[in-house]
Amino acid sequence: VIRSAKVIDGTGSNAVEADVAIENDRITAIGNLDRISGNVEISGAGRVLAPGFIDVHTHDDRALISNPDMSFKTSQGVTTVITGNCGISLAPLSSSVLPPPLDLIADSPTSLYAEFKDYLYALDAEPPAVNVAAQVGHSTLRIGTMENLDRSASHNEVSEMRTRLDRALEDGAIGLSTGLYYEP
Repeated sequence: VIRSAKVIDGTGSNAVEADVAIENDRITAIGNLDRISGNVEISGAGRVLAPGFIDVHTHDDRALISNPDMSFKTSQGVTTVITGNCGISLAPLSSSVLPPPLDLIADSPTSLYAEFKDYLYALDAEPPAVNVAAQVGHSTLRIGTMENLDRSASHNEVSEMRTRLDRALEDGAIGLSTGLYYEP
């Protein structure tokens, strides 16, 4: 039980001083819990207790795998990250080179995953300390489909990108991102 914390519930309501009971990683009660005791009691006096923050614009795609403790996020209250932003993601792509802008999130072509499900398997192998919602990058699809990026995609290339996107969405991607700053 966390006692006497300034509780912000995420609804936009004013903060209230309250106790919060937690059992098996779940909040079970909020309010005046004087009648409840816990195996562990924590004083929240003078502290704010809030839901975890969601970082919607990250480039943590590789960091989730190389630094699964994600202390640089959790130390700031972030419990969920959205990856694959700005049109760049580590999957689906198999390439021997790492063209811009992918070099912003990957340190070498070995950081890439041929299928989106392979990226998710890598996350599952050593789960990060934060929740992850991963998008597919438009630039990643283009790089994986086209040899020459200095032109518009052909009808067949667009069809192939759609197929790759559909497969990634079926595998668990939450959507497609574009990067308006970067050339497609």
